[in-house]
Amino acid sequence: MLLRLAGERARFEMGHSVSAATSQRLKVSREGLLLIKSFEGFRPRTVRRRDGTPVIGYGHTKSARPGATITEAEAELLLQYDLLPIVEVINSRVAIPLNQHQFDALASFIFSVGVQRFEGSDVLEQLNAGAPARAAEALSGWPDRVQPPVDAPYRRRSAERALFDAAPDRPAPLDLLLTAPVHCPGARTEPPAEDAPPATVQVLRHEKRSPAPVLNDTGAVVFIGGIGLLAFAAGIAAFRRVLAGHQATDGTILIGGVLAVIGLIFIGVAGWNLTRKRNDKGVA
Repeated sequence: MLLRLAGERARFEMGHSVSAATSQRLKVSREGLLLIKSFEGFRPRTVRRRDGTPVIGYGHTKSARPGATITEAEAELLLQYDLLPIVEVINSRVAIPLNQHQFDALASFIFSVGVQRFEGSDVLEQLNAGAPARAAEALSGWPDRVQPPVDAPYRRRSAERALFDAAPDRPAPLDLLLTAPVHCPGARTEPPAEDAPPATVQVLRHEKRSPAPVLNDTGAVVFIGGIGLLAFAAGIAAFRRVLAGHQATDGTILIGGVLAVIGLIFIGVAGWNLTRKRNDKGVA
């Protein structure tokens, strides 16, 4: 299957070699591939989307069959094959010159919504009207059909818009694209009030974990420690009687050992709680 697809790709590129000689024809860069792959995700075997469409690899549907498996290298070849008509439609239908970032962003967008929808979209209309800024704004209004709810339907669009708007002479790292602010249709873009907390506070704030239970009453802690000392002393006394030659039974030895262990536990609990209380006061 991959050999046949490779042959079709070669014939496709040869068929457009003449027009490529007369005008600059861009291709999807490695940055663009990484962006598409990050949102499509790798599927090593054929699965079905929520709409029932079989898909394998990085969003490939044409040759996805039940039970089929694929490697990541093969999946990338299929992705390159799926991008051929997308590259062609961008080079042939967009009237204004594009930089590499804009080209990659459009390729990811078209891979998500489809060639036909792009050809009838307001994104292409604004591009051909010579308004790339309006085209980027229009691109933000197309939700991703694959992603889960909340703001995720526009997460991909926001990453693509960030790539589209990126400075053409600078790299656009994937991590910055994936964390770009989400632009949802109808969202207010007014700046926050001067006394309002910065938006990053909500993002960076973490919920405090519930601390381990600590005895707040110092008297109770001391009392437990005292019981522990008494129990430990009683256990040691029992062992001393045995060592001194006094008559003792197995029960005496057992009770002495249990008392010593219980005493150590109580002493440890009391010491640990006192240490926690001292540390909490130091932090406060």
